[in-house]
Amino acid sequence: MNHNDFFKLIAADGLRGAYLLQGEEEFVKASALKAAEKLIPEDFRAFNMSVLYEPDVDALTEACETLPLFGDRRLVVCNGLASGLDYPKLADYIQKMPESSILLINIKGAADSKNSLVKRLRSEGRAVEFDELPLSDIIKWCMKTANKQGAVLDSDTARTFAGLVGTDMTAISNELQKLIDTVGPGGTITRDTISRCTVGSIEFQVFAMIDCFTAGKVRDGMRALHGLLEDRDAALGIASFLESRFKLMLEGRKLMDGGLSAQTAAAKLEGNRYANTKACTAAKKYSSAKLAELVGNLANVGYGIVSGGTAAVDALEKIMAGFEW
Repeated sequence: MNHNDFFKLIAADGLRGAYLLQGEEEFVKASALKAAEKLIPEDFRAFNMSVLYEPDVDALTEACETLPLFGDRRLVVCNGLASGLDYPKLADYIQKMPESSILLINIKGAADSKNSLVKRLRSEGRAVEFDELPLSDIIKWCMKTANKQGAVLDSDTARTFAGLVGTDMTAISNELQKLIDTVGPGGTITRDTISRCTVGSIEFQVFAMIDCFTAGKVRDGMRALHGLLEDRDAALGIASFLESRFKLMLEGRKLMDGGLSAQTAAAKLEGNRYANTKACTAAKKYSSAKLAELVGNLANVGYGIVSGGTAAVDALEKIMAGFEW
């Protein structure tokens, strides 16, 4: 079962028995637990809800066997499982636990697929997979969340934002809240807002600069570069980041030279999917040899600074202005 099916089950008041919540996307998992918690009226949660941490089988059984008060069901949240737990015994108990109890076993990260309890719950369709969200879902979530708080966020800007922050939903949520608070109710989140408020704003500006160069807008690219280099102490970091971006383009170009499409090549690269897709799309315009030359020249900027040679600012401007965009 995926997380969307689980949220639908909660909304339909369809939770019955035991479920295993596992996977790498902890933010969405925590959101699911909060949604399930609301099934128990707030006034009665002290009586009808238990939260346990790595309990043994006896403690877990006791919590599930406790009858609900002032209601017809009880929610038991089990965060992690104790080492050395008798998993076959717990798996057998789950089959006969009271109908009035709902048990949510919350595992941080991925569960052990060889575990007998995990196998049993998966075979019964009771294992909920919280995998990393696809970019399209993250974009929709950002737009919906901003809209709920009265801020305007369009899909293109949301895509740019997700590309900068990454796919970790905890980071996405934290950084998005900064943007919403900055523009206030009725305000519009723009690229400028992102560049001023979001973690990694330098990286955002470098991405925007690279977009100018790869689109053939060299004058705009150089203007952006000059703006970044006003802080001369940041030149080495900018050179290093540029080198990593063009190295990514080179890796994508080599995969495409082997017959892969830009989309397939991006999927094979490690790291942020949005950045990989942008890199491979841009790399289609250049040969592997040209990109390798550019990467080598940028690497020499860092070496020149460390060895006390060429100034980074002058070297970077010469390299970027001289490349055949």
